[in-house]
Amino acid sequence: MIFMFKVHWRQLCFCFFVVTVVGLPLAQSRAGAEAVRLCFTRWEPYAYDNGDGHGPTGLAIDIARRAFELSGREVTFVQMPHSRCHIGIRLGLYDGILFESLKEKPVEKLVTSRFALINRVLVAVVRDSYPHTRYRGLDTFEGANWLRIVGDDYPEKIINDPDMYPVDVGENAHGLLMLRRNYVDVVFRDLASLHFGADAVKGATGLKTLLPAVDVEPFYMRLEERLAPVMQAYDDATAKMLSDGSIDRLFYKHLGFSQIAFNHYFSGTDTPVLPQDRLMP
Repeated sequence: MIFMFKVHWRQLCFCFFVVTVVGLPLAQSRAGAEAVRLCFTRWEPYAYDNGDGHGPTGLAIDIARRAFELSGREVTFVQMPHSRCHIGIRLGLYDGILFESLKEKPVEKLVTSRFALINRVLVAVVRDSYPHTRYRGLDTFEGANWLRIVGDDYPEKIINDPDMYPVDVGENAHGLLMLRRNYVDVVFRDLASLHFGADAVKGATGLKTLLPAVDVEPFYMRLEERLAPVMQAYDDATAKMLSDGSIDRLFYKHLGFSQIAFNHYFSGTDTPVLPQDRLMP
């Protein structure tokens, strides 16, 4: 009986050792696979949360969520002003930012995705009576007053153009209404937001959009440097989504046409204005 007790005791100790040694990496693996916490600034139709209980949604949200899902990661999204997002990353509340321009030079050490998640396609909106029907360079707006929303980012070529005159307004200004009422001559807007945002132009408005786009700027996901392997897995998943048509299906869901068709539209030609690796995503 004493001998059997010693044998059983040794077996129990051995089992405890095996469970501890084998289980530790498993626990660490699970801990390492915690959800990626992303913050984002509202930008319809790409990423927005209406606070109606349905959570964040939009084209960029769906692309990112699916890519992380394919790479074996969960992801969470929180909407907030852009500056607060970077503060949250520094405080350890978030792991990265869903999208931002490469012109941003954050103080945090971040890695950037290989793929642009979205593009800001800046187009000019004018009244129907405006003498031009297409955008042919900034001299299209020579002598015009343009709406500049304080706090918004505009291309340097617009800001520095000496032949246009900015009319500064607050962030909640109704730019298209001001355009209709002749307070300004031209409003520069993101093309997707113009047609699919909360204040989308619908029906006969007395306004027209001049194509091709005035400026196209890609926006990229960024994660903390320690998550570089996670970003690599995300990029691999995004490449797969590009090749198998998943990206196009999401474009159809949110915009009603494919990724390439969207680029054809804003470029005003049958040839996309961006090389494939910089198209959305």
